[in-house]
This record gives sequence, structure tokens and C-alpha cells, in this order.
Amino acid sequence: MLETTPPSPVSLSALGDQPRLSEPRHARRARFHQSWYRAVQLGVPGWGKTPMGRPLGSILPVAAAAAGRNFTSPEAKAMFVKRRTLGWGVDPVRMTSHMTSSQALLMNLFGPLADDQGWLLEVLRGVLTRPDLTEVLDVAVEFAPPKRSQYLGDMTRVDVFMKLAAEGGIEGLVLELKYTDRFSSRRLPLSESPRYCDLAESTHLWKSPDHTFTDGSVSQLVRCHALGARTLQVDLGATLPATLLLVHHPLDLGAGPVFDAYRRQLANPKLATRVDLERFLQTALAWAPGIEQARGIRELQLRYLRQEESEALWHEHLAATHPTKRR
Repeated sequence: MLETTPPSPVSLSALGDQPRLSEPRHARRARFHQSWYRAVQLGVPGWGKTPMGRPLGSILPVAAAAAGRNFTSPEAKAMFVKRRTLGWGVDPVRMTSHMTSSQALLMNLFGPLADDQGWLLEVLRGVLTRPDLTEVLDVAVEFAPPKRSQYLGDMTRVDVFMKLAAEGGIEGLVLELKYTDRFSSRRLPLSESPRYCDLAESTHLWKSPDHTFTDGSVSQLVRCHALGARTLQVDLGATLPATLLLVHHPLDLGAGPVFDAYRRQLANPKLATRVDLERFLQTALAWAPGIEQARGIRELQLRYLRQEESEALWHEHLAATHPTKRR
């Protein structure tokens, strides 16, 4: 018997204003699902506005944002509060009110994991296929060094930087997380930077640094990977392996080609890995140390992956906005 999606307990109007049709489909669908999550799962009846005053159903109203409803666990909210005390790097308005914020997803994902580093270690062993990892030594979210002049001298920031212990010694892991946002289009003259050139010479990270540094399509990944490698040099006084891990939404079809283009430029392609968010969460669920942790991962799956829950209303929305087109 063919399974059907049960009727939604709310009407389409409860989901609020939606993005323009000109926005990418993945972003539109994600915003719509977050609107559904706000109305149905959180039970928040109203919605907020962009800084320009445009109402969007995927933005929490002021009271709900202030109450921390954008965070899926106490650990996520605590990570956000702690990170704010460390200085610039998180946007408090987007983090607390914009439900499609990648920074909010980052806190929701890594708040619980960083709170139990044994659990985090098992997740990393699984997604990286690295049974030789033995310990998580340090986790820094929205990481940038305090004295940039001692590192690479630019404003590069990575979503998560971890120091790990493995059977072969200490190494670094740079994790970049993508939800609806694209890779940064900011381009820097990396080939003219003595710091980047010195890093390329000392690490032999890239096959052809001149080509890599001028390839604007992979500039963000270059800078993030470079910051991880340079941080190990400065903090530990040695050139040690640094791996780049990209975690992206499974419906983000643009992330993979960019990552693959970057990986081909590495002297050792094993120093870059990508995994979609679905596999990352499945691995976290498989290794969850308790009922509460497992419940938290299932909530993340519902919020960020299970778009079939809002599918009936999505089709109703499409029919109302584009009645002559089939989707």
C-alpha cells in the first residue's frame, strides 16, 4: 500500500511569508521546512523580519529568539553564550533568530558533541574512517587566532578547529559546515602573501601553490585549510598533518564539485574529506552514549533533514505561487 504523508496540524498561512521564487530551490525548500518546524514543532505562532524589514516565516519573532528557541539543546545554547564571551565571530541576531543560519546549526550540532568528547571522537572515527584517532584534545568553534599577524595575517575564520591525537601523533582537523549558504566569493591575493608562500613551502600541502592560490572558486577552502596547518605550526612548533572536513546538506548540489576541485589540488588528497549531514548525524546517532543524546540527534534530523514532514504544505505552497507549473 502506498504510504501518504498525514495532513499537517497547521495551515499554510501559519508558516508565514516565504522566500522569493528567484532564490535557489535548496535554500527556498530549507527556509520553508524551517517555517514548518517553527510553527509545528516549536509551536511558535508568529515570525520575524530581516534587517531590511522583510517578514520571513523562517525567522523567529523577538520573544522566541530571546528565549533561545533557535537552539535544540542546553549544550548548544551554552556553546553560543560561551563563544560570545570570546569576542568577535558570531552574529547574535542571526544566531538566535534566523532558523536557516549555518552558525545556529553549528552550535546545535557541536554543543552536545563537544560536551562529550568521547562521543565526538567516535563520530570522527566513523566519518573520517580513522580508527587510529585516540583522543580529541581541543575543540574551537568559529575559530580565528587572537593574534592574526603571527598566523596568516588575514581575517580567515573556520567553523571548527580541532586538535586530535592519533597513533602517529598530534594533528589538526578543520571542519567547514554548509547548510543553505554558498562558499565565500571573497578573493585575496594569496600568491602575493609571504605567509601563504612560506606555508606552501614548509607543508607541501598543494601540488601547485601558484595555481591553487589564484583559483578563486576554491579560495575559501584554501584559506581554511591553510589556517589549520599554520595554527599547528604556531601553537605546537611543528609542521603536522591538517585535514579538511566538509559537512554539507545532502540537497546542496553545489558543495561537492567545489570540494572535489580543491581536493584534486592537494599533494595528498587524503587530507580532505567530505560527508553529507545525513551521514554525519546517522553516525552520531549510532554512537550516542545515552537516551537524551539520541533524542537530540533525532531532533536535528527532523529539523534539518526530514523535509518529507513538510512536503504536503510545500506542494500546497507551490500550487499557490506557481499554479501553472508542475514541480
